[in-house]
Amino acid sequence: TNNRENLHSLLVKYCPSIEIVGQAASVVEAKALINTISPEVVFLDIEMPGGNGFTLLEHFSGSDFQIIFVTAYDSYALKAIKFSALDYLLKPIDKDELVEAVNKLELQGTSESSKLQNLGNFLNGEAKKIALNLADEVRLIDIDRIIRLEADNNYSTFILKGGERIIVSKTLGHFYDLLKGQGFSRVHQSHLINQKHLDRYVRKDGGYLVMENQDQVPVSRTQKQHVAKLFSSL
Repeated sequence: TNNRENLHSLLVKYCPSIEIVGQAASVVEAKALINTISPEVVFLDIEMPGGNGFTLLEHFSGSDFQIIFVTAYDSYALKAIKFSALDYLLKPIDKDELVEAVNKLELQGTSESSKLQNLGNFLNGEAKKIALNLADEVRLIDIDRIIRLEADNNYSTFILKGGERIIVSKTLGHFYDLLKGQGFSRVHQSHLINQKHLDRYVRKDGGYLVMENQDQVPVSRTQKQHVAKLFSSL
């Protein structure tokens, strides 16, 4: 409720071109409301009672309203692109980012072609991206650029092609849940690797992987069978 009231206040104060025609507190309420009023844009939280924003949108495939996601979770950006979101706002909402998102709405209208064109905000060709929420910016990183991730307590370090390293204050488990369907394997409690960048598996010294950039990644005893299967399927 507080989040909806905060967004309502920001829209009234900074986005006078937006006419607020309704609010919903759950997936069921939102579905009924959208069917009733046919909005031009929906500001949609992802975590909500009765499901989430994505389960709601599955009821409206091919619809002509724009979507602006509002969420505390940056890891959902990957799913957001599947629904061709107009924009993606992280809580707490920054008024300047909100105004910018509304400006995009006014520039692009609500046609299906503009929705598809907007995929350029998240995609480069067919390359999927992941949003990393850093101290002063949100970085969108091509998944194919990620060679591996390494854990350090509640932090994760992304090691990218070209040698760039990005430290994010999220656990490795958080990113594994997001990336496990994208060709990533957790070969050790502290290591997540992109299978596309595997170079070889060395069996000596307890067993370790060598990545394309020549980084050595240990393999835990419980994951040795999984790693063997990875290489047998290549």
